[in-house]
Amino acid sequence: MEIADRISHLHYAIRDVILKAKEVEKTGKQIYYLNIGDPNKYDFQPPEHITNTIKNALDNPKFSGYAPSFGDEDLRQAVGRRENIDKENVFITNGLSEGISFLFNALVNPGDNVLLPSPGYPLYNSISKVIGAEDNYYSCDKDWNPDTEVMRKKVNKKTKAIVVINPNNPTGAVYSRKALEEIVNIAGEFDIPIIADEVYDKIVYDKEDKFISLADISKDVNVIRGYSISKVYFYPGARIGYLALHGEGLNPLKTALQKLCNARLCINWEMQRGALAAFTNPGVYMKYNMEKLDKRRDLLYNTLKDVPELDLVKPKGAFYAFAKINSGKWKDDWDFVYSLLEKTGVLVVPGSGFSPVLKEKYFRMVFLPQERIIQEATEKIRQFISE
Repeated sequence: MEIADRISHLHYAIRDVILKAKEVEKTGKQIYYLNIGDPNKYDFQPPEHITNTIKNALDNPKFSGYAPSFGDEDLRQAVGRRENIDKENVFITNGLSEGISFLFNALVNPGDNVLLPSPGYPLYNSISKVIGAEDNYYSCDKDWNPDTEVMRKKVNKKTKAIVVINPNNPTGAVYSRKALEEIVNIAGEFDIPIIADEVYDKIVYDKEDKFISLADISKDVNVIRGYSISKVYFYPGARIGYLALHGEGLNPLKTALQKLCNARLCINWEMQRGALAAFTNPGVYMKYNMEKLDKRRDLLYNTLKDVPELDLVKPKGAFYAFAKINSGKWKDDWDFVYSLLEKTGVLVVPGSGFSPVLKEKYFRMVFLPQERIIQEATEKIRQFISE
């Protein structure tokens, strides 16, 4: 059997490294999993009002049938109020991942390109490769804000959209108003939409780093806002996300999304009712969880910030840290990651998994685990690098 050539481009480093970790684990070594941003693998849980709503929906025969293709009507209405748009401009998706796939299939032909952040969430690059799009990446400055001068130069006649991930995975950056306004100006200048991936919008640590949604400052620029309940509501297994269309010029995209939603039939109705509970009754649970995350962020950063062989910018949002390796001991970032794993049991993700055009060695860590695990893991990283 021959497999299509496009599948050879599919890589997802965040999970690819797990295979090696399982091999090492079989030897009896303890593994410190700092690789994946899944809150439920650690000590975070979805709020009870969400899970209770899902349990009630499971007992209601209505929600065991096919759901409306564009999403539960009550949920679309709630999201519309949240986004200050009509519910007809809201599409519920199987996590934001499906929404990203929908957007690329709707907007991009083979040979076209979408401006992607380097580094950025790897799904964008994978989908781009599968549909035959050309590589087009914009870089970031030393604080991980987008380099808008580079971005402007990268736009060409084949550029169909600009992807902005804020707060950012993998860097933990929270973009400044100045940077976001410059991105809006570039999109307006070239008349291309912005895909705003803002799933970590409420996970921002310091008062001076206020999250600003691109939809709130977009003027007359078209913005497609992507969101999910995976991160802020600690429920990645629910697989509920949405696309919110902000702008008068997105009617052709709306028609395309309607076709794609009809073709995929529908998504889990009971889980959609849980998302409805999330958006209509946010609750106060985030305060306690933010205090936990803030302590863990500080612990990871303070342990590693003075390691001479590392450059580490303190994360401002999300729950990731992205470190540069200033050492020639390892031939590339994969060599570093696997050597670290085999020697210490600490599992991180190579930076090249978040961008194929990074010229230096990086790795990503999550600070979701309990403080004891972070303390032990970061001390092991310190010792390993310093040897």
